[in-house]
Formats: sequence, structure tokens, C-alpha cells
Amino acid sequence: MEKEWQDVFDRFTYGIYLVTVSTDEGPNGMIASWVTQCSHEPPRLALAIRKNRLSHAQILEAKKFCINVLPRELAGAIQNFKIAEWKKKFSAAGHCLSPRGLPVLNGCIGYLDCLLEKAIDAGDHTLFIGAIAAGGMKNPEKTETLSTLDYKGVYRGST
Repeated sequence: MEKEWQDVFDRFTYGIYLVTVSTDEGPNGMIASWVTQCSHEPPRLALAIRKNRLSHAQILEAKKFCINVLPRELAGAIQNFKIAEWKKKFSAAGHCLSPRGLPVLNGCIGYLDCLLEKAIDAGDHTLFIGAIAAGGMKNPEKTETLSTLDYKGVYRGST
């Protein structure tokens, strides 16, 4: 990609979310910024994940995932979800299970359980379309959501 194009993309603002998935091997979570609602009726959201991520393969296998909406005060606490040893990511994170058995952080604002409806090739990422199957607020008093602005306005998930 040309540097000038990347400089423009760097000015886009996105939320920072925790995407969770669970397989027979255990739970996993990854930080994602490309998440958006894409339909009211029926309720759907879109999630883009780089194809080389472990969570990418796990979502395809499990056919479900959960979006945790994060408050700004969790910016430091979610660093544990960047570690390579994925089976240890939830060792220090207080969480419960959603109705579909997916991890939901105790400190999140709310969550959405999604059933994988479609996976669309989108270059180096796959666009997952999720049908919202359950969800709810966990901490509605927390109103400031974590965003790319909390990453000094630039969040490049290039690795």
C-alpha cells in the first residue's frame, strides 16, 4: 500500500473490541478494531480479521464468536490479549460465559454473541458476518468506549 493511502487510513477512528471464541482446546481472545453493525433487521454485525490470526481459524471452526465492547479504563488490562501463548490469555482476566459459552469480560460495557452466517474473502482479511443470537449490558454505567484514539490515533494490526 502506498504510504499516502496508509496515512489517510490512520486518521480513521475505530472502536477497540475484544473478540472471543471457544473451541475444544479452550477459549481465545483477540483485540480487533474492524467491527461494525451491518443490519438492524435481522440484527447483524461485520468483523474483519487478518487471515493469519489464530482466531480466524477458530471462528471458522466454532461457527460463533462474541464481541466485548470495552470501556476506556481497560486499555492497559487488555494487553494480556496480545501475548503469543493464547491458552493463558484468560488466566488473569475476570470473565463469565455468555449464553453460547463464549468468554465475556467482567469489566466490559456489554457483549454480543454472534453465530457465523457468512465469511467473505476481503484480501488479507476475511469479513465475518455474524447473526446476533444474544447479548446484553454488563456495566451500563461505563459510557466511554475504548477506541483507536486511545492508541494515539493509530492502530495498525499488521502482525
